[in-house]
Parts: sequence; structure tokens; C-alpha cells
Amino acid sequence: MSRPPLRNRLLAGALLGALGFSCTPPEEPFPNDAELEQLRTMHTPVSRPPVDATNQYGDDPRAAALGDRLFDDQQLSSCGTVSCRSCHAEESGTVDTPKAEGCGGQLTGRNPPSVLNTGYSTWFMWDGRADRLWNQALLPLLSSVEMASTPTILRNRLSAGYAAEYEALFGQHPSLESDDELLANFGKTMAAYQRTLNRNDSPFDADIIRFIAAVEEGKEEEDPAYLGLKTFFRKGKCIACHKGAMLSDDMFHNIGVKDTSEGAPGVLAAGGPLLDWSFNALGPHSDRNNGTEAGRLQRLGSDLTAKAAELKGAFKTPTLRNVALTGPYMHTGDVATLADVVELYNKGGEPEGSFAGVVSETITPLDLTDEEKQALVKLLESMTGAH
Repeated sequence: MSRPPLRNRLLAGALLGALGFSCTPPEEPFPNDAELEQLRTMHTPVSRPPVDATNQYGDDPRAAALGDRLFDDQQLSSCGTVSCRSCHAEESGTVDTPKAEGCGGQLTGRNPPSVLNTGYSTWFMWDGRADRLWNQALLPLLSSVEMASTPTILRNRLSAGYAAEYEALFGQHPSLESDDELLANFGKTMAAYQRTLNRNDSPFDADIIRFIAAVEEGKEEEDPAYLGLKTFFRKGKCIACHKGAMLSDDMFHNIGVKDTSEGAPGVLAAGGPLLDWSFNALGPHSDRNNGTEAGRLQRLGSDLTAKAAELKGAFKTPTLRNVALTGPYMHTGDVATLADVVELYNKGGEPEGSFAGVVSETITPLDLTDEEKQALVKLLESMTGAH
């Protein structure tokens, strides 16, 4: 059975309201046609992330196998006790604490983003200070509070434990590489591995397919996902930023998370260094410097000036896929549970002055009922994908 046209449903609702002598205009039926089209884009994404033209090794199984081994290697750190896996556990792709511990017991400044499904992103780190998955990998490696490594440590470790694999892939023994080429190649193997860390095909995807079928039959209000989805789209305004197959617009927003750290300005502070970084997607170590890459970075440069007030205190919208696995939440890691996340949004963020900048225009008090809050949490919990 085809779905009744939206105009007919609105007229029917208006007539029922009139017959009931209601003075309140009838609510538009959910979903309307535009919302239904958005729903169609939200279930299971393509099985592999889009090709990254700046990394010619991104889908090379040899690079992924090497990256897999390197991801667990603590000897890449200066202290010999920290690997990439130390901050990115296999199940969640992150840690279950607000911050992660690096060399010497130092703590990261932010909650480590999950590496699950990270190959679908276009900006990396909470503040967007990397524009490709392969160059992102260099930041924790070289960070003084994380792995505190150096090109010399990397060269020695690759030469001692991975020389044959490295030379077969890149055509040269690691001991002969320049520092920058060695770092870039390391990042490209790590990206190749991380592009395989995808968890999709969640109950949420099946729910969306079933809900769309119910809509077509005119039975959407009978579907168990109805209230959660309606709240997600309408009263909760989640769809403003969490959209598409990855449930993220992959952009930067200020949602009023309490943060008085040096990094509180977010992308406004991180964008400039990225534009000047020799490892960005337009730099000499990118495998393809095309118009798309130039356009993205040029727009960022323009936005840092034209939209400075809007970008101050703005951080990247994380994917909601597998979100039940990745708490605690937000870039600070100070929001403990999904219910707490919903409460933060419900009150319209923290008080002004407890974070940098001002909240984005969509962040306002929501006045959600307990039933709507619970429906949102249940919806979020359904987004955990299969291995």
C-alpha cells in the first residue's frame, strides 16, 4: 500500500482538530516527506569507507596487515609501554575513562575518539587538526604526553622488526628513508588498518528499514521506534548534526560542554596549524593533491576568519554508530552516560562562560519528557553494530 500524500494527511489532521474544537494547530504527521527522505539515507552505510585518494596504500591488504601489527607495538613509544591500542581498545575503539594514559603516566588533554568507522570521516581529532586518517596517526605518535616518539625511534623499530614488510610495500629499507617520508608511510599503514575497523549492520538499521515500511503502510505510529525517531528528528533536534549513514555531519559545533582548558577554543585554534602543516592533504606527502582537497582546506581557511565567533569552542560531531560502547562522552570525557548526554542537550548545554564561545543556534532547552528521554537513549543503544 502506498503512503497517503502529505497534503491529504495534513488536511485530515486539520479536519479532526476542527471536529474536536481544538484551538491548537494540528502537529504535522511524522515523518513528513523531507524527513522520510532523510530516514532513507540513515541505515547501513557502504561496507567499506570511501577511497582516500591521498593515500595510495589505504586499501592495500599488505599495508593493513603491517598497520595491524604496528597498532599493538609498544616499542614505538619512547617509554616502551604505550601502543596505539593502549588508547583504542578493540571492543570500543577508545578507553572507558575520561582521559587516556600516555608515557610517564601523563594524561591526554581530551577523551580519545573511537577508531571504529573512522575511515568514513573527513576531519579527525575532536578539533579537526588532521584532515586525513593517515596524517592523524602521526599526532599521538609524536605527542609528548602520548607515545612521545621520534622519527629515530620509529626508524629503529621498523628496521628491527618490520624491515621486510616495509621494503616490500614502499620499495626502500626504513633505514634509508627521510624522517618525513618515514612518518608519512607509517601513517598510511595505520590508516589502511583502521579503515578495516568498521561496525555497522546494527539493530538501528533494521529498525529504520522496518519503520519506513510501516510509514508506507500508514502504520508508523504503531512501530516501536516511532517515539525515539520522532524525538530524534523533532523535539530533540538531533538530526541537525547527526545525519546520513554515519549519523554525523562531520562538521564542527559548539554544544556547550563545560571546558576551561587551553584547548577549549576547539577548531578555531586547531585550524590554522592544520593549514600550515606539511603533512596535510595538500602537502608533499599526499598521494593526490586534487581540487577537492584544495577546496576543503580553502573553505576551512575562509571559515576561520568569516565564522570565527561560530567556530570558537566548536568540536567535531562524532558518529553515533556504536555510541553505547564509547562512553564516557564529549571531548572532555566528563559526561558519563547516554542518559547524561541527553540531559546535557535537554538543558541547552552548560551555563555560558563555562566553555569557550557561544553555543550553536540549534542548542536550546528541549523540554523533553521522561518518556522521550528514555526513547532517545534506547534509540542510541540500538546503534551498536556487529563485528
